[in-house]
Amino acid sequence: MNKIKATDNITSSIIKYLQTNLKGDIISIFGIGSYFDKNLPSDWRNTDIDVIVIVSTLDKITKLDWTDVRYEVRKFDNHNTWIGYNTIQGLKTKKLFVQESFANYEWSLMDLKFKENSQLLYGKDIREQVPDPFNFDFDYNDILARCLYHLDKSLKASQIRGNSEQAMIEFTKAVFKFGFYLCLFFSKRYYLTSVHNISLQLDKLLLDNDIQTSMLNFMKESIIFRRTNKFSKRFEIIRKNYVLFTLFLLRSGILHRKYEFQELLIFLKKKFNGMPYLISYLKKAKNIFYSTKTN
Repeated sequence: MNKIKATDNITSSIIKYLQTNLKGDIISIFGIGSYFDKNLPSDWRNTDIDVIVIVSTLDKITKLDWTDVRYEVRKFDNHNTWIGYNTIQGLKTKKLFVQESFANYEWSLMDLKFKENSQLLYGKDIREQVPDPFNFDFDYNDILARCLYHLDKSLKASQIRGNSEQAMIEFTKAVFKFGFYLCLFFSKRYYLTSVHNISLQLDKLLLDNDIQTSMLNFMKESIIFRRTNKFSKRFEIIRKNYVLFTLFLLRSGILHRKYEFQELLIFLKKKFNGMPYLISYLKKAKNIFYSTKTN
């Protein structure tokens, strides 16, 4: 194996940890997400680090009692690092992949397949062995659920933990992921997952002008927060408007499917063990669920 030069001391520590624990089972280590995105400005605040490790076998990796998925979360220099483990066989077969990972299959293939979306940190470049994500039908329900999941976590952080900073971070994740969903759904063969490229693509989409302007504004506010640790307006108002904006799109029929009120409740209850805080918000907003859109 040829080791790719680490980008910094944190990356070096992650690689060293994995080498020590897994020894000869590592095939590749990839960095994905904003921490490894060279297009982001230097003042971008990374809230976490995401690493994917391709291994020859999962047998030696400890799993939790409640799941067969191999993953762990560790801190390196005060950075929460999510480490996911996959095999080549899992990447090639969706049925096996869902047993190995919590991630969306096609989205994960996109991250690894295209160099613009990930950085090879160590080991073999296995991108040629990764299937083309466009050979599969994208699971838009699952991708949408991941956007709403972070919105639920944002509401939870505010209501239960009183943690406004965590609520803001989760909100920005929801916005970025929803931006990716829109790009993927409205742009054929769109494949770039970085915040920078998502923002550029959103500006090119053939959407209703009000919808496009609103989404770009939410992206702009989220980017401002990631760079300055604050929003240009009161966060609670921004989030409320975003929730109402999202609900409008879900019931409008312009997305991959149209959701009626009860259908959306059922959808939220079934995904990620339920999204109780978003469900509560939705029930309170029932009277305006079918009202005109908000900006």
